[in-house]
Amino acid sequence: MDDYVLSDSGVRVWTSPELHPLLRHTDTSHPSLLDKLAETYQRGRVSGLPRILSENSEDACTWYYFSPLLSDGALRCQVLEELMRQSFPEAVPSQILDAIPFAELLFWPKLSPPPSRPVKEGDSEPDVLIRLGNRGLVLLEAKYRSGISERTTHDETRDQVIRLIDVGSWYARQEDLPDRGSEHHNSYVVVLQYGDAPSNAEEVVGRYKGRPDSIKNALSYRSDLTAADHQRLSRSVTFLRWADPLNR
Repeated sequence: MDDYVLSDSGVRVWTSPELHPLLRHTDTSHPSLLDKLAETYQRGRVSGLPRILSENSEDACTWYYFSPLLSDGALRCQVLEELMRQSFPEAVPSQILDAIPFAELLFWPKLSPPPSRPVKEGDSEPDVLIRLGNRGLVLLEAKYRSGISERTTHDETRDQVIRLIDVGSWYARQEDLPDRGSEHHNSYVVVLQYGDAPSNAEEVVGRYKGRPDSIKNALSYRSDLTAADHQRLSRSVTFLRWADPLNR
């Protein structure tokens, strides 16, 4: 069997994870990766092949860069601390940095929208959910050669960034991950751009970063969020272009 198949648009899709230049260096038997391998193309020359085996797959990049952190505690602390310090150089609470040794990583979790959401919407699937003990969480959305989605199936005004702010803050509230000494809950959204491909990600993040009124208007149905929450969430979303988190 050939190592890869060319899609109708000329993109290489490898025929197994052991042949993919990134995935072959990882644990290809991990349940999270197996779930992704079950998501296949439905048409064209690559029909039946897993989407994650594409040379353009941001999921493959994410698994390559971040799955080693599952088994290497020292590396996990190093990478996550650097990620948070670069993402929020002036805003990361010490309690978040102190919780990094206790971090858990969940790949491609499915997070439900708040029940108050008035428009029909399915689950969101950030690339990585980083659970920082009982101190907070980070939703990591990775981009490689594609941009941020600016709409959902049922809402043309609902972009991917505000959707992650929404589901992340709701999840942190349900899991009771409080900011120390306050009633607020710690949730962060990092849009991580691999490499130097042009992207709309930074522009979309800019709609909400440092703009609490934009978050308030977009999440007007969230009666559980206070003005202080809107301020905190506007400081807890960022865009970061990071070519190689592991410096390989």
